[in-house]
Amino acid sequence: MKKVISLILSAIMAVSALVVTAMPAFAADTVKSPTATTAASKKPTLEVNGNVTTTDINYTPDADNSNTITFVYTGDGVLVGWEENLEELGLVEGTDYTVTYNEDGSLTIDFISDAAIDLWNNGEVTVNALVEFENETTTGKSNGSNKSPGTGAAVSAVAASVALAGAGFAVLAASKKKDAE
Repeated sequence: MKKVISLILSAIMAVSALVVTAMPAFAADTVKSPTATTAASKKPTLEVNGNVTTTDINYTPDADNSNTITFVYTGDGVLVGWEENLEELGLVEGTDYTVTYNEDGSLTIDFISDAAIDLWNNGEVTVNALVEFENETTTGKSNGSNKSPGTGAAVSAVAASVALAGAGFAVLAASKKKDAE
């Protein structure tokens, strides 16, 4: 009976080891964003020196024209300028949108064309505040990569190696027991 149990356990260990090694194959190589969501759930990407922020920039639509948006930097440091990705999205200033740098340091973008309004509504607009912190000025660019972070393949490989070694020892022990009896 002990032989049968040790053979069953070694078979289970071998199957488990094979399953563990196959898991990284199911991880996605790229990150895809859903495109069929409502405009109300989309927000622009707000950045400070190329790093995404949720607290340092506020934006509000104009009360008279919801396609005119004003961005205000509220974080620490000295605001030295603004960047936006509208030209990178294929829009033309003066035709699709206008940009106004206000005296108070805020930025106002008026989305004119339907294409510009769609990009705003779909959350594809990025606004980057260029800020100087004490003795450094950084102008970062966002990472446009659509690659996902690592999926733990190395950890899975180590776990698979340990599982295979355990299965090997179980088979070896079962065969030595069989020879001894």
